[in-house]
Amino acid sequence: MAKLFPWNSWLEMEDLKEEMQRLVEDSACSSPFAENGRRLARFRPVADVIEVEDAFFVLVELPGLEREDVRLEVHGNELAVYGERRPPLNVEGAAFQVMERSYGCFSRRFELPEDIDDQAVAASMKSGLLQVRVPKLARRSVNRNIPISMDE
Repeated sequence: MAKLFPWNSWLEMEDLKEEMQRLVEDSACSSPFAENGRRLARFRPVADVIEVEDAFFVLVELPGLEREDVRLEVHGNELAVYGERRPPLNVEGAAFQVMERSYGCFSRRFELPEDIDDQAVAASMKSGLLQVRVPKLARRSVNRNIPISMDE
């Protein structure tokens, strides 16, 4: 019995390459929109995205970080949060006996389903919780009456 679609190993390799590239981009340290200077992340903060009528709220848990450790960028309808979480102690000659917490640079990218007002994005941080309000652009009315003129 003949195969309908012949297997192409080169296409499989190309798919694998693209998937690996996506994994690296999802764990990049520097700006997620930059094309160079990437390192693999070890710390990945958890987040919630909540939609209300006129905005999205992105809540990101960043325990142990200060405002200065975090950066935000907006590109189109995407919001990026990135920065670095450093070990709390830098004592010369010290060695970790137990290391359960994760450190390093992190990057999270959130693609929002609607057009957003990138000029009105506001963020605040308290007790390790980053809260970003991303307003939606005002929608145009989909339904409207069209007047019909009379041809003479």
